[in-house]
Amino acid sequence: MKLLVFSSSRRIRAYQEQALKTNSLLDKAMSVKDFLDKLLLSPKRKANEYESLLYMQKACLATKNAHKLHINENFFAFLKNKEYLFSFFKELALEKVAIKELQNSDYYAQYEEHLQILDELFKNYLLLLDEAGLSDDISLVLEHSLNLAFLQNYEAIVFDLQGFLSRFEAQLLSQVSKHKELILHFSVSEFNLASLQKLEFLKQIELKIGYKYEYNLSSNTLIKENLLFKSRPQIYFKSFDLASLQASFVFESVSKMLRAGLEPKDIVVITPDEGFSELLRLYDPNNMLNYATGKSLKCTFFYQKLKALANAASDETFVYDENKAYFEGENTSFDKHNSLLHIFGLDFNKFKDEFKEKRASWAYFESLIHHLLDIDEGLENEKNELLSLIKNELLFLEKLCQNHSLSLKELLELFFMKLEKLSLSLVGGGEVGVMGLLESRGLEFKGVIIVDFNDELIPKRSVNELFLNNEVRVKAGLISYTQRENLQRFYYESLIKKAQYVYISCVENEQRLRSRLLDELAFEFTELDTHSNKAYARALRLTQKPSFIDLEPLKAPKLKHDIFASPLSFSKMDCFLNAKRTYYYRYILRLKEARQLQSELKATSYGTILHGILNELYQNNKTYFDEKLFIHLLENSSLNRLKKAVLKLRFKAFGENENKRFKEGFRVKELEDENAPILKSYELNGCEIKLKGFVDRVDEDKNGNLLIIDYKSGNLPKNSYQLAFYQALYNKDASVAYYDLKNMKLERPKDVKTLSQLEEQLLELYKQKDEEVEFAGAGKYCPFVSIYEKDLK
Repeated sequence: MKLLVFSSSRRIRAYQEQALKTNSLLDKAMSVKDFLDKLLLSPKRKANEYESLLYMQKACLATKNAHKLHINENFFAFLKNKEYLFSFFKELALEKVAIKELQNSDYYAQYEEHLQILDELFKNYLLLLDEAGLSDDISLVLEHSLNLAFLQNYEAIVFDLQGFLSRFEAQLLSQVSKHKELILHFSVSEFNLASLQKLEFLKQIELKIGYKYEYNLSSNTLIKENLLFKSRPQIYFKSFDLASLQASFVFESVSKMLRAGLEPKDIVVITPDEGFSELLRLYDPNNMLNYATGKSLKCTFFYQKLKALANAASDETFVYDENKAYFEGENTSFDKHNSLLHIFGLDFNKFKDEFKEKRASWAYFESLIHHLLDIDEGLENEKNELLSLIKNELLFLEKLCQNHSLSLKELLELFFMKLEKLSLSLVGGGEVGVMGLLESRGLEFKGVIIVDFNDELIPKRSVNELFLNNEVRVKAGLISYTQRENLQRFYYESLIKKAQYVYISCVENEQRLRSRLLDELAFEFTELDTHSNKAYARALRLTQKPSFIDLEPLKAPKLKHDIFASPLSFSKMDCFLNAKRTYYYRYILRLKEARQLQSELKATSYGTILHGILNELYQNNKTYFDEKLFIHLLENSSLNRLKKAVLKLRFKAFGENENKRFKEGFRVKELEDENAPILKSYELNGCEIKLKGFVDRVDEDKNGNLLIIDYKSGNLPKNSYQLAFYQALYNKDASVAYYDLKNMKLERPKDVKTLSQLEEQLLELYKQKDEEVEFAGAGKYCPFVSIYEKDLK
């Protein structure tokens, strides 16, 4: 029996399906990763991902000047940057290049210190692993033995090479070929020719571009040489304004190829950005496609609940609303954290207490996870698979917590890091596959659809580019940036040239460009312009059950209305004068405005908080601005830290202005009482009009003169009746002014309406109270526009 070594599990399945069709005897097949795991032996236990991370962080902490690498010693920043370190050290190990070799390079004189730090960090990491009796993918490359007993199970090894071989891998295959017959399968393109020619065991062969080869490494003999590509594919290209429109393009392209006679199993959708698979799945309610990546655990209720808890606890400005009737409260200001916690029914207070502890309670963490798992995850098989995956991770984490002191926040970060890489199997679906580029290596499809063919995704950049520039990589014998990009060019070229039909799409707008690879591959393609972007958008809507809605905007209503039937406030009058359509829905139909989730504080809420602070400040101190009390009240508010810091600086000027006025004889006479609005009957030419409202503040000078003050945290209104309305409401003889909380000064703009102008307007409105009114025209930000304009975008 032979052992066939393939680059991916998909390639293994393709081989097995083909062998079953031809009734061939199945040889053993495994992936390159599994092959190396069985071939390389170490006396030490292999570290799991959690252990590797924690030992690398400990190595950072033990390394002098590690902070100069910008790999922060803070645990959470370290988790975000960990990939740079692991990939860098692994690449050096695989290419058998010591850091000292880089230090000897003239190019790296300016980086001498950084390389010394990296060298020390690497040695510290290996030492910590060794002391713990552990090995990982990096240390195993440096110290291992061959499992000859494993090789003896097979007559020969057939290695399907898709890409490049590192120095270590090339030497390893040469070693294996001395113990067991080893046959190498590979194909040659202009993009991998130079790399193949560097392999010592292939130097005696004259490799030709466009050919595939079988080479016996044990006897150094060429077995086969065949032409690789026999036909030229038909290639079509389409660009879109929005990424989601590519979902329509996928289904349209599949439909075209099926009509052209292709079988579904011979068609593949390639997603350079794996996130597009999730988007595509949302537009595929009937599960017509087959998603190789499965369903990400990030899409499960379990993950979303746990993430909601962690995000809320990490937000220092978040204030938990314990009201059980949170969504029914008329005055509730919805925010993302509270809304999610109440939707999911999570006990936040207990979690927050545990979150603050320096060391996590494993009993609490485990009970929390099991509680969140006791939910309906949809299909029974999905729930069972989720339970299995989570329980497996808990076994690793429990052992980890026994040997390492971790807070609940750190424990969760590790848990999330792992969960985000896991996915649930998607059972069923059609035969058209959806997969990433690497999963398609070595496979052959008659129909290929590639989405997101954009410059930021194709070719993908590597994290290995952080520490080494291209010149140093070439001089040290490492894979250059060009070689790395050529590897991706080779994969795309192989996929496209083996196909009959190829459909490629990308997003082109102000932020995104088509990939330069489209021109570099030198394919002839046809740009599709048959349908507009709008047509593709309409097609997406048609994938759902069709419904017919009358989207004709409503006509402005006409009816008699007495604005004075109840006491008139300024906001009500202002709305009637300037936004009658808004007035109709707010004051006549009495509809409540839709409340949106607030990711940050609204300007109105910000102003309300400032009003409240100033109101409380002057309750018991009418003649002095107490800066210490102001800061205390500010710190206890729900404003974020940046706003608090800015207000502390700005209100120094406010305090100076206030105390100067108080020294001149002013004092605070009255403050707003939100529980007791001012009600007043106002006489106008024998007509009695009832007014109501609130006044922020009334000051009195030493001569008994009154000044009505209205705080404004935003822009001062223009041509407004507001100040005049306060005079009519409180005292006709009082002066009025805005307190501009941006510029910290009292202002009475020249364009404000006078009391006499207000009286004229009120009298005019009184005369019209029995007339029919057309409620047309609304403010710029009318909250009811979706009702009458039917603006459902």
